Amino acid sequence: MLPPAFAEQIFDVLRFSIDLACTEQDWYNVSRDALAFGFTQTDVSTPFAYAQRFDLLIEPGIYLCLDYRSFDPSGPFHVLPAVSKFELSMSIENKVTRSYHNAFDEPVAKKDASLWSELSFT
Repeated sequence: MLPPAFAEQIFDVLRFSIDLACTEQDWYNVSRDALAFGFTQTDVSTPFAYAQRFDLLIEPGIYLCLDYRSFDPSGPFHVLPAVSKFELSMSIENKVTRSYHNAFDEPVAKKDASLWSELSFT
């Protein structure tokens, strides 16, 4: 079974959106684009990661899934930037026929160098 052309187009648009999000280091546009195509969003966060899952059933047997996860890979005595990962897949008859992965390191927040940071009352 071949997927309808619009399923391939949705996959390609989301793949482009993921690449743009990784360049801009902002996942919001991917979320917006998935919701615009009719994906349902589910929060699948854990205590260690913020995670969202987007699902779209095109027609019986054709399914698109987008997973987004942001987590801190730091361990003891390590300070690393948070990592955002995307995984997009298309399944036909429960077999993954296309998949795409991309990720970015989230920008590290600068230390507050203002006068207020020196006025700690603790």
